[in-house]
Amino acid sequence: LLLQTLSENDTHCVQFSYFLYSRDGHSPGALRAYVRVNGGPIGSPVWNTSVSHSKQWHQVELAVSTFWPSEYQLHLTICTTCRHVLFSEPSPGSVGV
Repeated sequence: LLLQTLSENDTHCVQFSYFLYSRDGHSPGALRAYVRVNGGPIGSPVWNTSVSHSKQWHQVELAVSTFWPSEYQLHLTICTTCRHVLFSEPSPGSVGV
């Protein structure tokens, strides 16, 4: 998933929920969040998980900030070994994922 490019000189709170599990009891894969600045390389993840915490939703809040005149995008990636991953609708007033 790719969010729209943001360019404000401010900190944004990005909130999303995820449901990650594996039916066979093995690792469900990995869910990772990256920040891409000024159209450059993605770099290292700013958040990741690869553990199934039971069959329930989990919420994530990320504070993302850059200095003017930077633009950035948040990338959420799922590795190819993931079995089932669902994302929720964004909270009112938050940046949508």
